[in-house]
Amino acid sequence: MERQSNEQQVFQKSGNRNQYPVKAYGMLGLWFLVFFVCAGIFSIVTPRWGEVLGAKAVTLVWLNLMNLLLAGLFYMILKTQRVYYINYVSYKEAVAATEEERLRFASQHLRTFLQATGLFALYSLVSWGLKVGLMLDIALYMLILIGAALRTIPFKLGK
Repeated sequence: MERQSNEQQVFQKSGNRNQYPVKAYGMLGLWFLVFFVCAGIFSIVTPRWGEVLGAKAVTLVWLNLMNLLLAGLFYMILKTQRVYYINYVSYKEAVAATEEERLRFASQHLRTFLQATGLFALYSLVSWGLKVGLMLDIALYMLILIGAALRTIPFKLGK
């Protein structure tokens, strides 16, 4: 409680009048809840789908769903401007930044992960058509995701 009041004092002292919300993780918790519900539902329907479509199709659907959920997280961060949900940004830095800086920073992350989502979706279609091995699909998914994460390192909050 004391920490939150200190952060509010920092906000008030900074002279930043862009009305940044109080530090909270409710939206992030909601995203995790949606993620786990999707995972639970997917695990229930997977045996039925697996029999009909096969392991490759189920895996590609799951990996694409994971990408959509990650892009959804970055969309939520953009809309709420809670850029401190991103690992290397503190609440203090988020408060000190202007609204435009937070929106630019969040949109850079969203754009990067949307590009990764689109790239893997295109690959999934090609992989399905060419009957590429499942291990290659998973390896390429990991490379695309790691590449997207590494691509966001140069993004800085602020000027």
